[in-house]
Amino acid sequence: MSLIAVFKSTQAHMLDDILADELTHFLQQIETDQIPQLFYRSRTTSIYAIPLEDLSNRLPHTRNLSQGTHDLAYDGRDYRVLVKHIDNMRYVVKFDDTNIRNLERDYIHLVGLCSTVILIIALFIAWGTSHQIMRPIKQLANQVTASRNDPDKSLNLSEFDNDEIGYLANELQHYQEQLQNLLVREKEFASNVSHELRTQVTSIALATQILSTRTDLTPKDHTRIQRIQRAVDEMIELIETFLVLAQISNNSVKYIDAVCDMKPIVQKVIDQQRIWLNDKPVKVVIEEKEQLKVSAQPGILSVLVANLVRNAFRYTERGSITISLTANQLIVTDTGRGIDDATQAQIFKGYVKHSSVNANRIGLGLAIVQRICERYGWTVSFQSTQGKGSQFMVSFSSELLVSIKEN
Repeated sequence: MSLIAVFKSTQAHMLDDILADELTHFLQQIETDQIPQLFYRSRTTSIYAIPLEDLSNRLPHTRNLSQGTHDLAYDGRDYRVLVKHIDNMRYVVKFDDTNIRNLERDYIHLVGLCSTVILIIALFIAWGTSHQIMRPIKQLANQVTASRNDPDKSLNLSEFDNDEIGYLANELQHYQEQLQNLLVREKEFASNVSHELRTQVTSIALATQILSTRTDLTPKDHTRIQRIQRAVDEMIELIETFLVLAQISNNSVKYIDAVCDMKPIVQKVIDQQRIWLNDKPVKVVIEEKEQLKVSAQPGILSVLVANLVRNAFRYTERGSITISLTANQLIVTDTGRGIDDATQAQIFKGYVKHSSVNANRIGLGLAIVQRICERYGWTVSFQSTQGKGSQFMVSFSSELLVSIKEN
């Protein structure tokens, strides 16, 4: 556009110079011939000299033009017109620039066509260049995505050139190798720790079993030993749960799940966790609206229920705790103290500390519940009002539910 504007401006100045030169030459001829001439015509230029008093002889198509230069279209032709008043005479110089205007339009069309062609070529070049640049980036992104779905698979990024993308690929490969090493060490640590814990827990279980066979024990002693045995059972389930959670990212490890009826598990957990109630005036109710069967490891389900029930037992001073079972949900409702807004915002993060009075208010229990739900594709949600109580809901995915009819 700027090129066309410069072309038009240059053309206008050239025509104006030609008109001025023609008028000057015409005036010089009048002075030389000593006979006034009122009209002059050449192949492209016409000059008219009209007295200012003789308005009727003015050309109709230039009559209303003021002094200066003008563009005029008349009788199918294009003109550049100069109007000038000298010594009571009106001089009109017309230059027929029709051919120039046609050339100008052709030039504009040519410039537009060339610009369009250049733009299309530039777009193709840009597309090809961007495709060439993005191709290694897409390859890198695809490999990283594939490794996310299979963390144990090593990245092979040696195919990239020694450029910026290659440098980034090498860094990603190095980072992925570090992550794999960390995962291996974590799995080894979890396995070793669980083995050591199992050894100690087994020793405690054998000791309590031998101790329970003594005949000189009082009823209180038997009660205490039973509590120890329940704690040992709970610790064994917790160890198994930590093993599963630590190996979630290892797709090569396949766990055999069982079809579990949730009501017996809930009853067992309530018996294990009832110690948290002590002598508090709290009524515990199991409400089985529909039979709930879930395909999962029994220990995992026990830990999940235990963490929800334990929180309800710990923080309910009076009233009731209801564990409801539906076709696809486990709901734990209590009339306890409820959860404040600040704690609700980070309830699944583990070891939430909001005040000195409620230190470790939540602990790791709900964080473990969320990890278990993520492992199996379940969802956990809650509703709570401070001073009125809380309700936690675990919704089991339909593909892991086993209907009664199938049994």
